Amino acid sequence: MQRDNGTIRRISVLALALPLAAGWTVTARAQIISLPGTTTGQAIRNSAKSTTKSSTSTADRSETITVVGTHLGAKETAEIQPVTVITADQIQQSSSMTTGDIFAHIPSMGFSGNTYSNNGGSCLNIRSLGTARTLVLLDGHRMVNGNGAADCPDMNSIVPAMIDRIEILKDGSSTTYGSDAIAGVVNIILKKNFTGTTVTANGGISEYGDDQTAAVTIAHGFNFDHDKGNFTIAGSYNYQAPMAADARKWAMQEAKVNNPPGDAQYFGSQYGPRPVYAALNGGRPLAGASDGVPHSVISNGDGSYSPYSWNDNYDYSQDNQIISEQQVGTLAANGHYDVNRYLQLYMTANYSHTQSQAYGTPMYIATPVSTVNGNSGAMVVPSGEPGNPFGEDVALYNRMFQLGRRYDYENINTFQFTGGARGLLPHTGGWTYDFFYSYGKTVNHYSESEDVNWRNMENALGFHQTGGAGSTAGYYDPGLCASVAGCASWNPFVNNGAMSQQARNYIGFTDVEPSGQELRDVQFTVANKHLAKLPYGPLGIALGVEHRSLDGYFHASPEDMAGLNSNLARGDTGGGYDVTEVFGETSIPLLKDLPAAKALSAEVSGRFSNYNTFGQTYNWHAGLIYAPTQDISFRANISTGFRAPTIQDLYRARVVSLTSTRDPCAYLSTFDTAVQPTIAANCRKQGVDPNNFKQTNGSLKYATGGNPELQPELSRTYTIGTILTPRWLPGFTASIDYFHTHITETIGYPSLPTELNGCYESVNLSSSYCSILNGRDINGQLNPVARLHTNTGAFIEDGMDINASYVQPLGYENALSFGADIQDVMSYKEQSQDGEPLISYLGTDAGPPKWVANGTATFTHGPWSFTYMIRFIDGFNYYPNTAYGPGLSLWWKTNQAWYHDVFATYHGSRYNVTAGVKNIGGRDPNFYANGDYNTSPGMYDYAGRYIYLKAQVHF
Repeated sequence: MQRDNGTIRRISVLALALPLAAGWTVTARAQIISLPGTTTGQAIRNSAKSTTKSSTSTADRSETITVVGTHLGAKETAEIQPVTVITADQIQQSSSMTTGDIFAHIPSMGFSGNTYSNNGGSCLNIRSLGTARTLVLLDGHRMVNGNGAADCPDMNSIVPAMIDRIEILKDGSSTTYGSDAIAGVVNIILKKNFTGTTVTANGGISEYGDDQTAAVTIAHGFNFDHDKGNFTIAGSYNYQAPMAADARKWAMQEAKVNNPPGDAQYFGSQYGPRPVYAALNGGRPLAGASDGVPHSVISNGDGSYSPYSWNDNYDYSQDNQIISEQQVGTLAANGHYDVNRYLQLYMTANYSHTQSQAYGTPMYIATPVSTVNGNSGAMVVPSGEPGNPFGEDVALYNRMFQLGRRYDYENINTFQFTGGARGLLPHTGGWTYDFFYSYGKTVNHYSESEDVNWRNMENALGFHQTGGAGSTAGYYDPGLCASVAGCASWNPFVNNGAMSQQARNYIGFTDVEPSGQELRDVQFTVANKHLAKLPYGPLGIALGVEHRSLDGYFHASPEDMAGLNSNLARGDTGGGYDVTEVFGETSIPLLKDLPAAKALSAEVSGRFSNYNTFGQTYNWHAGLIYAPTQDISFRANISTGFRAPTIQDLYRARVVSLTSTRDPCAYLSTFDTAVQPTIAANCRKQGVDPNNFKQTNGSLKYATGGNPELQPELSRTYTIGTILTPRWLPGFTASIDYFHTHITETIGYPSLPTELNGCYESVNLSSSYCSILNGRDINGQLNPVARLHTNTGAFIEDGMDINASYVQPLGYENALSFGADIQDVMSYKEQSQDGEPLISYLGTDAGPPKWVANGTATFTHGPWSFTYMIRFIDGFNYYPNTAYGPGLSLWWKTNQAWYHDVFATYHGSRYNVTAGVKNIGGRDPNFYANGDYNTSPGMYDYAGRYIYLKAQVHF
């Protein structure tokens, strides 16, 4: 649902991934959470002695799995890159109901994965570098994107009960996986050799009795042909209840912060149920002075009118939802059959159906997007309209409550199948192979009801337009509606604007937008971990070739394409690309078991990619791990990476929309006094007096679109770290990793406030930002501005990850454990456009908090465990170039946030039960002036105190 309540804050937060953040514990019976780096590229064995019944393997059998970050899996370089691991036990103990929920409180995921941030879906975002720069894999294979409008896979299409573990590689990995792995890789590993049946039931509810969640999952697996094969199938159903915005006091009367604290503020929107009128075409002003639209008046509901005041604003929280209703059904299967040591056949299949429904405020009527030559267009109520008290043509600004709330309906069907063969190549001296083909398809059907057909509304008002789409030139024609098939007239001055059902059917329409994507991926890899015997270990090598294609489409509605939608104009999007790649990787043991050199190994890899769109690119990676003793290791990595332009980047049709952005000439006083003279001079140069000028409304028309000439984004990443496992402190593990990422040729365009403010703050409009300007119309309003996706600008971030865990046995069946993960973001800079300086957004609402940390303390007694968790989010200031004006940064800031969670788990021989409370103090979310509903629901806990129960039985 598109909302018109100001600029939505770009939730851009960097933090260390901590599986404990979602309620995961360290117990004496399970793997310690997130052993730093110890699973990277390592061979993980699913043994029959697994403590988790739901992941039990076939007796006396094991399966070797190569994990994230490598095609080789050499043990000498297994810890060379930083990886966080989330196990099935930890997922079961968390409050997560869907796979996406698992990531919601992992700070390094940029607060992605949660229901709010992704409109019901779940896209991932490592280090807040963007969902398009985070690669998601399922058993090491790419997933198809969630729908035609979002270039990212939907995590909620995966059955949580099928997950054996999740690995998060927080390092560039383009040489291993190709495009999109600039920020890192999330690899979801499914359970193998699963036997028996597991039933899981989860539920949760807020202290207010809303935001209910419920989930049921059934998984069944069995072996066949004397344990040569295994087949597992699972199904799940998840329900998310809606949560109304006016159900929380803090979400009501969303503030529009324009003045210092203590001064009067206004809230909501100037477009409400009571119509607002203003003169146009040089007509007589309807009021001497007013807020909002210049010289405008608002209906008092009794035939009288008053000058519009900010106090008349409409509180749209009463007609909006923070969380929409959603249902997700998923079926999944995987299996393998071991013919012999030379051939194992394997497959994975996944189908999900997501259905969501949301309601929002009625559509508003203001400036039509169809008037692409100016921002002064309006819905005209002609002077001849019966009952028009003004005696002249007037502009109507109104939220169309006559049509009712808008309802969004979305149905997404996602299917993916991967089949392959792997094994030992006979008579080759240890060479293995892996061949697979993967096909994925997503079909999405989205609709929004009660949108406004601009032309039909003009006809219903009897306004015979003569100046083109959205123009205010025309005259009153009492016979116009009668001459148009299906037209039903409407008069806003009669019966307080009551509208007949026939008029509602004629003026309103349902916007329908189907979309979809298709992925085809085939890969062949050969590897030999013992290619040659070196003095200190075997030389390993892996080689492979991959061919991948992606196609997608987005079909705009006929109304959107014809420019009839009052709020949006766009065309169809369609296209695709394919790529052929070759890659290689080698592991080199350099020293071993020497004085001051317990181990020293290197890893080198490279990938050559040939795209049919932009051409060729080559990337490389080099890593080194050194352990002077078994108590401490040091690791360092340097790599290059790339992100190929997506279908949306390349082929997105031109979209004209209304965006809530301030014209600097209308809000001069909100800028720093040092730049006010420059801004004033630039405004006067354009014929506008900034002391008297008013913006017609709070929105500007912004035209954007794709660009088939785009080149890939390029990156270089460094990580340097240490791993501590001291023998003199058994049970303690820690890692410290420094990371640095530099991205150039970034794809996109600066935010409109950044460009407008940067332009008008430059002498004589000399900034490169001014290239977006297209002059002003006859009323001084800015003409629509336009941007295509381009390769422009750069991005740099630096930071430190600190991870530590400690388990202390306390006697028979008792243990005390602690976990802590901290991220310190040291630098977060962005160059929005070539020729502009790098700007630091660290600690501001345009970037990440400096610190994000989580910690746990767990007491284990036999089958029981009790955990306390604390979560911390640092505060931040406001960056000056915001939609509310630069002055905001002088008056407001958002404070730190602390959350406290508790939960208890019982581990039985056949069943597990977890009960917990998130945000046990019932803390309200922090106030955030540039967010949604006075906060940032994607970052802070919005439900209040939340109680959940999860039960799992295996038989």
